[in-house]
Amino acid sequence: MSAIIRLIFGNWQLKLTALGLATVLYMGVAISESTQSWTGPVPIEVLNAPAGGALLSDPGAVERIEFRAPDDIADTLTNGSFRASIDLSSVQPRPGAPSVEVPVDVFPVDPRVRVVGYDPPGVLVQVDEVVTLVMPVDVDHGPLPEGIELGPVSVDPALVTISGASSRVQNVRSADGRFVVDASGINIDEDVAVEVFDEVGAIVPGVDVEPSSVRVKADVARQLAYATLPVIPELVGEPAHGRRVDNVSVLPATVTVSGENPAIRQLDSVITDAVDINGGSVELVTEVPLVLPEEVTASGAELVTVIVTFTEAIGSRTYEVGTSLTGAQPDYAYQLDDPSVDVILSGPVRQLDELAVDEIGLEIPVAELEVGDNEVMPIVRAPRGLTVVRTSPEAVTVTVAPAS
Repeated sequence: MSAIIRLIFGNWQLKLTALGLATVLYMGVAISESTQSWTGPVPIEVLNAPAGGALLSDPGAVERIEFRAPDDIADTLTNGSFRASIDLSSVQPRPGAPSVEVPVDVFPVDPRVRVVGYDPPGVLVQVDEVVTLVMPVDVDHGPLPEGIELGPVSVDPALVTISGASSRVQNVRSADGRFVVDASGINIDEDVAVEVFDEVGAIVPGVDVEPSSVRVKADVARQLAYATLPVIPELVGEPAHGRRVDNVSVLPATVTVSGENPAIRQLDSVITDAVDINGGSVELVTEVPLVLPEEVTASGAELVTVIVTFTEAIGSRTYEVGTSLTGAQPDYAYQLDDPSVDVILSGPVRQLDELAVDEIGLEIPVAELEVGDNEVMPIVRAPRGLTVVRTSPEAVTVTVAPAS
């Protein structure tokens, strides 16, 4: 008993000094480590995810952490100074994924920091059962460019395996590979990504597709169109002087052409190579080839016969003709306001070009005129084969006065 008393009370001065020093140190630490809050989000990591299970939603983040740390340490903290996690080792995957609450664990990276509280302390998770589904791949090329035809499409592999949470896989209605057919007509031979869609055509998220792409091959060809079109001869040059084109005919009058649909749709006729009618006077018969756009061909003969007939060219000319009085009375004097009149004749161009002015007769009848000013219509006598169109002016003024 005395030994125990001596152990307790022996060196009491030294023990009292140590107790006081510890108290002072504790008070210093307590004063320097006040409780603080960290409000930056710290993502929650998932640990020990169960095999055969799929977590349907992100566990989120810890939004508030209560901690204690020396001031100089607290001033250097970041979101990376804390780790947050949940352990799913005890959660069993179940079809339909009922919600299960699991605790959240938060710890500091720096051991000088002590976590005293955080929010949320736990989260609800849904761990669904992982299932697989094998489906054929449907390929969709979208709208084809105009004039393009697509042959049979091959897909390799034809089947894909879809895996994921049962609640998501059950929504899958199709596995589609979508590609585009180029207007250039290049054959399809490419890898196409496979996506899965639900019954309303929306992409189903959170599922895996294996393989993620398939090889798609298809032959692309241009559509051929046919049309029967009139043949239009291309005439160049001028007929002989005084002649004109009377009629043009083509044998055959129509031709059937074929080619790519857009090119055929732009055609409303087919023209021939140039037919030179320079100097033609009666009839011209010649064979000429057709002029076709690229990638357009014509069935049948490569040459057509063009027949051109000519006739007299009809035109009109204006001649300035001097006037002559007929039926003048010796007792009267006659004066014209203009000694000449423009006469317009029509007829064969050759005859008009060779006509001399003195071959045109222009008479002013004055026998019945009274003294004073009189408006008189000229009388024109044109050579045979020509027609008088009109005179300008149509009437002339003749002033009649008694002879002095």
